[in-house]
Amino acid sequence: MEGLFAFAQDLGSAFGWVLALLCYVGGASTMLGGFYAMVTRAEQQNGFLTRGFVPEMMIVTGAVFLSFPEVLNVGSRTMGGSMTASFGGTATPVQITASQFTASATQGPAAILAEIFAVFKYYFAAYGALVVYFAFMRQLGRAKGTNHSSTGLNVVMAIAGFGIMNADQLGPAFLRELGLTS
Repeated sequence: MEGLFAFAQDLGSAFGWVLALLCYVGGASTMLGGFYAMVTRAEQQNGFLTRGFVPEMMIVTGAVFLSFPEVLNVGSRTMGGSMTASFGGTATPVQITASQFTASATQGPAAILAEIFAVFKYYFAAYGALVVYFAFMRQLGRAKGTNHSSTGLNVVMAIAGFGIMNADQLGPAFLRELGLTS
């Protein structure tokens, strides 16, 4: 069981590294692509000239990706979460023992769910941040005309990503709200 917990924490750490790579490379290339599109806008026959504010949106999206931890922190706090995102730090592993799960089992399903979310906290945080990243990328692709997702779907995807980031607080709260625990 402890191997599964260690694997989940390592997977969350790996997602964090992949997200940092995607944000820095994607942010820089998107921002440079936006600047290039603005400079060559008048020269292209049917390029970004016909696409409204796509170059400006590319610059803004690139800036969002280059400051992605701050965007995640603001979004998380807006939704009432306490998760703090950063690209520089390493997460300390959560130590859990079988006796803690046994003690939680006597307290009911909300306590067990809270323990599980505490163990998988970094995995959910990194996965939720990736979902938010992909929501921004899908919206940028929609503006460019490269995919056909709706804006509403992308907004719901970003909100769900922030919800996944704060799953350790939302899961037990939903159980209490539904009346499944006291």
